[in-house]
Amino acid sequence: MAENQVIYLCEDTPDGIFTAIYDAWAAHLPLERLSIQVEYLHEMQLFADYVYVQTNLDKAVKVARSVNGKIGRQAYDMIYNASLSYEVDKIDAVYHFLKLGFCYGKAVVDMHGQDAVCRVFELKRNVWNEAHSFREFLRFHDSDEGILIARIRPKNQVLPILADHFSDRFPEENFVILDEAHTMAVFHERRKQWYLAPLDKEVLEGIWHRKESAEYEKLWKSFFHSIAIPERANYKCQRNMCALRYRDYMIEFGM
Repeated sequence: MAENQVIYLCEDTPDGIFTAIYDAWAAHLPLERLSIQVEYLHEMQLFADYVYVQTNLDKAVKVARSVNGKIGRQAYDMIYNASLSYEVDKIDAVYHFLKLGFCYGKAVVDMHGQDAVCRVFELKRNVWNEAHSFREFLRFHDSDEGILIARIRPKNQVLPILADHFSDRFPEENFVILDEAHTMAVFHERRKQWYLAPLDKEVLEGIWHRKESAEYEKLWKSFFHSIAIPERANYKCQRNMCALRYRDYMIEFGM
């Protein structure tokens, strides 16, 4: 009689995913019986044994150290960014990638003939492409308290990447970036390290509604429209360069 598949369910964060990978690895299960999935994205199956993983920072750090030490920094960056993806198969892809990595070492990142390596690369590239777009399209608003506030609705969990970028660019500013899709936010205090925190929808909306329209926003809208040449308007090209889903909170499209 065939044995049941074992499915590990974890929270959708890098720490949660790395914890699940640690537990699954310790169980020494064959790959054909093992699956690791995000809890809220999973559809329950018959004839499967479920293991609910409690996020453990110590286990997550051990996985990160092992990957950095035995496979290399490039491999760690690939799996970390892949873990930020919204795709359902991301954890299984990362797990299979690590199986290869601990066998072949740093060379695994160049093994493009392997499905797991190609998949992790695709996931990482998709996350970085979206993060790059939001670096361009994210718009900060000034609040009464002098805090810069922005909000986005990304497919992937790009906040850690954006936080590194904007904290480096604006080290002297207090700012908050709200992710409405994943109900979390990045908080950066002047000259300090940023931190990421989950938020209730009510808290998230409360932070946003503390913002008031500033004079600079009006100036930016006026500038955007004054430099436009009506005779050369090309809305198809505009949509290709700035997709509709990025425009929800862009000041220049909010008139």
